[in-house]
Amino acid sequence: MKSSWSRGRLAIAILLGVPAGLMFLFSIARPVMGSSESFIDPVLSASCHRMPSRCIALPWGVSGLCARCTAFWFGLSTGILIMYKPMFRIPFWTGFALLLPLIVDGLLQYHSVYDSGNFARSVTGLAAGFGISIIMMGKVKRLRKRGDIPCPNTRIR
Repeated sequence: MKSSWSRGRLAIAILLGVPAGLMFLFSIARPVMGSSESFIDPVLSASCHRMPSRCIALPWGVSGLCARCTAFWFGLSTGILIMYKPMFRIPFWTGFALLLPLIVDGLLQYHSVYDSGNFARSVTGLAAGFGISIIMMGKVKRLRKRGDIPCPNTRIR
């Protein structure tokens, strides 16, 4: 049972962690790539508004995603790595609690004249990315415990 649980966590880690890491790397590397690497632009545009005033100013140019999205993808990819083999138990509900700052900040900006800076956007994006990783990696563990995901080594009769 332990090996199938590990394989489920590995599958989720690969399915979420690799694309998240690539999105983060594309965002950071976009200014260096120039206009010849235009295959990245549709991918980045599909997930973010990319307003230049909300992007991170890097020493080599402006990031390809806004500060919140760049931090979100970084938080998701590093969170997956941390949650794959956690050193200590992180409660499942913590993932939902980490989404609250993003929701509150977004709603405040939408319904008022409040405009958060890039630092606040980065912090809320990082927290949300890590929160999603806790939720997704914790969900695999919960489904395995309940028996909703069958063990690959068992025979179905």
